[in-house]
Amino acid sequence: MAIIFDESKSINDYLKKPEAHPESFAAFCKRQSAGLKLVSEDMEQEKREQEEMAKLRKKSFERKYELFYDNLDLILRHRDEILATPRYANIDAHYVLGGGGCYIGPISTSRRYSFAGTLVNINLKLGALLELWNTDTFRVGCKCGGTAVIRYFSGSPLSGASVAAAACPKCKEVLHGIRSRSFGDYMGTMLTKLAENTEKVIKDIIAKWTLAEAECVKKNAEGKFSRLCRPGGEIRGEEPACSLETMINELKMGEMA
Repeated sequence: MAIIFDESKSINDYLKKPEAHPESFAAFCKRQSAGLKLVSEDMEQEKREQEEMAKLRKKSFERKYELFYDNLDLILRHRDEILATPRYANIDAHYVLGGGGCYIGPISTSRRYSFAGTLVNINLKLGALLELWNTDTFRVGCKCGGTAVIRYFSGSPLSGASVAAAACPKCKEVLHGIRSRSFGDYMGTMLTKLAENTEKVIKDIIAKWTLAEAECVKKNAEGKFSRLCRPGGEIRGEEPACSLETMINELKMGEMA
């Protein structure tokens, strides 16, 4: 009997226990007589809606991916401006860098955490991606004389063998078959940057909460509220990140000014 593995899944996916719903015969008869399904229509509807939203997000990210690399030269020209502008630097860019490895499946540039039961996604931000592209590991020379940036890599964590593709902002060519560094170099550099990205987000939240808490203590001491002020209602942050589309348009208009 042949065993077929889905290469898009990691070994952890295969080690997960199936989502079985064991049910006794008595419980089955009781449920049947009550006209209840093990999976209700409402549950099926929710599943269908989530699948539709997932398809729409995938289609959106594919469009953004093409838009991003079509404007790679513009983005890299304004690297310093982007890093200095939070609404640009905090743009979600997890879909820009891809790849995978033997035994570990596709690489993930998005992290999901549960805080007190609330799921929070912390994705690779544009600022972190530009910093990653500023490392020697994620840059390679192009035959046109320009410097290309790695946009995809794959390989083996055991042998260290790798192959990568890079995009050149100067000549717009995509360089395939790059084998000049090890898979461990790519993964190590990327994971370090992802950890820094996550740490920065968490530290920023803690700092803003601490500031809001101190402000509430001050206001309560001054008697400015009839009811006690709580930091959860006072926390403030910088201007939210704009969309990739908005940033590209603003950068283009800035160059025309």
